[in-house]
Amino acid sequence: MRVVIADDHRIVREGLRFMLSDHPDVEIVAEAANGEELLETLATVKADIVLLDLRMPGITGLEALDRISVDHPRTKVIILSMHDDPGYVRRAVELGASGYLLKNTGRDELLRALKAVQEGGAYIQGEIMGPLLSVFTQGSEEQDTPSLSPRESQVLQLVADGCENKQIAKDLGVSEATVKTYLKNVFARLGVRSRAEAVAVGLRIGIID
Repeated sequence: MRVVIADDHRIVREGLRFMLSDHPDVEIVAEAANGEELLETLATVKADIVLLDLRMPGITGLEALDRISVDHPRTKVIILSMHDDPGYVRRAVELGASGYLLKNTGRDELLRALKAVQEGGAYIQGEIMGPLLSVFTQGSEEQDTPSLSPRESQVLQLVADGCENKQIAKDLGVSEATVKTYLKNVFARLGVRSRAEAVAVGLRIGIID
């Protein structure tokens, strides 16, 4: 997988490069020190995943994430931040982040997150998930609980398990186009924009586990 590292601290970029450089499935194709540099890089460099810090000078990580979701929808973003505030996490997920990790994460968990996101899934660090679900719950008690068809729920569960569309199609005996249609319906019914947000909402309302 082709990875871009975006962080305004050089020591963090170098540390991540060192951590990932010896893994055969990971290629660090570029680095960026701020949001503007990241967007310029993505205009010329093909990337599968961006490891993105939230707090950067100029164009912030959240602003860059929003632009990436629109301009480079095939490029997935994993937030790698020191901020564990569930409000930050929720906003990142709403803007299209496929993963969220704290900077205290270890190499093994970072590789698990990269693999899950590369395969079309989502990855939220365990210690963040509880507070995140609480934030998604706030203000929703009086809203009608959205419902999914059995097949839509099955597709969402497979997404939560880290399956990519190709694997979901194989497991269910349908085409990838059909899986994409199911996911489009799931997003619409749950009122979300990303796989990670769909998983968070699905967990919160109890339609997946």
